[in-house]
Amino acid sequence: MNLRFLEAFVWVARLSSFKAAADKLCTTQAGISSRIATLEEQLGVRLFERDRRSVTLTFHGTELLPIAENMLDLQSRMRAAVGAPTAAAGTLRIGVMETVVHTWLPALLSRFSRRHPKITIELQSDTSPRLRDELLRGRLDVAFQTEAIAEGFIENRDIALLAMRWVAAPSLPLAPGTLRFADIAEQPIISFQRESIVYRSVLQLAGDSDTRTPLRVSFFSSLAAMIELAKTGFGVAPLPVAVVQREVDRGELVLLDVDPPLPPLPVYASQRAEPALPAVDELIMLAEEVCAEFLAAGRPDVAHAVATVQRRLSAVKRKT
Repeated sequence: MNLRFLEAFVWVARLSSFKAAADKLCTTQAGISSRIATLEEQLGVRLFERDRRSVTLTFHGTELLPIAENMLDLQSRMRAAVGAPTAAAGTLRIGVMETVVHTWLPALLSRFSRRHPKITIELQSDTSPRLRDELLRGRLDVAFQTEAIAEGFIENRDIALLAMRWVAAPSLPLAPGTLRFADIAEQPIISFQRESIVYRSVLQLAGDSDTRTPLRVSFFSSLAAMIELAKTGFGVAPLPVAVVQREVDRGELVLLDVDPPLPPLPVYASQRAEPALPAVDELIMLAEEVCAEFLAAGRPDVAHAVATVQRRLSAVKRKT
């Protein structure tokens, strides 16, 4: 039985709130609910009675609470006796989408490695759907990708919302001012792969527009290739602002003003709840911190995209 599930159970019982327990454990309310649901399924009993106003222990929950507290206390004493956080060692298997590789991943790994020099990193960069499959198969310990994974043994934490814009080379013949999606559809579109959340957003915008022009879409798994093709005037591309900020500053690409705008791109950290690796939780907390710093530093046009992350970090710091 995963002690993280028992930890979630104990804090929900103590605080009488799933949200308060999530704040205490620096995770999401959905993550706490998933842990409790899995624990109830494993034990075959209900542990809480829940309504809109309160969370109370059932008879079985009352019976379990002192046992769970004793198990967590034993775990704490065991760690204090035979180990220390700085002594953590082993291999951590991390999957990342390419957007993360091109933005805040180097800072994250550098900061994490300074804290845990004995941990070896195995890094896999791939598309979000493939990272999801690898995580579900147990070949990754954590994946930074674009969609929350619904399976109950996976926990998701939202890291950021990345501002998205249509971008193009200055030489591309586009009308000045605000463009419609119909104007975008007249140009070749440089897109992420068909199964990506970005391409689904493009299809949604196309369905909501009045354009009758068939979409001319080229699909790429390489973010770097998309940027280079856009710079040559090959077509327009929906890309995270943070990824192309350097090209925009150099005048190699321009951010297009399109109505309606592209929805922001979410970044989730997804991890397997069992078996639990303490180093993964620390890596995810560092990812939130590093990502917020990266997006806010010298980028006022995208700083609003990390407001939610910054508020969460402030709340965690106040609690600790």
